[in-house]
Amino acid sequence: MKGNEIRSKRVRAGLSGIVVCKKAGIARSRLSDIERGYGSATPDELARITAAIEDLARVKREIDRVAKAGGWPQC
Repeated sequence: MKGNEIRSKRVRAGLSGIVVCKKAGIARSRLSDIERGYGSATPDELARITAAIEDLARVKREIDRVAKAGGWPQC
């Protein structure tokens, strides 16, 4: 997966880079470099970034579902 694909996936999920980095255990500057094509993710980094995006997106969907069910105003 290329850096721009990682960024697209993260943005589509509505996740900030800092949240993904905290979950994946990498520096924000490192993710930025990968997303902008200034460096390639190692296989380990790619696995951690991908897993972080997928896990956080799943949790975000669940939070949104619960908020909507509870009558939280949608923005």
